[in-house]
Amino acid sequence: MREHADKGVLSQAKAAAAAKALGKLVRKHPFIAAELALAGAARGIVVAAEEVKQRLLPHHDAGEIGDEGSGETR
Repeated sequence: MREHADKGVLSQAKAAAAAKALGKLVRKHPFIAAELALAGAARGIVVAAEEVKQRLLPHHDAGEIGDEGSGETR
């Protein structure tokens, strides 16, 4: 958030509002905040794994992922 605060008063206000909202969420709903953090981390791991896969296997077709014969595709 500090990166955004260096850009001016409006950016500082946005960063302060986001920090206040996050603080309120953590205080009032800690389990929801933890669930959101875990979901974000899990999504980040999935995206990172896909990026690594694409770099290692650049011609890999992501549309054919799934068990053979299951009919599952992405």
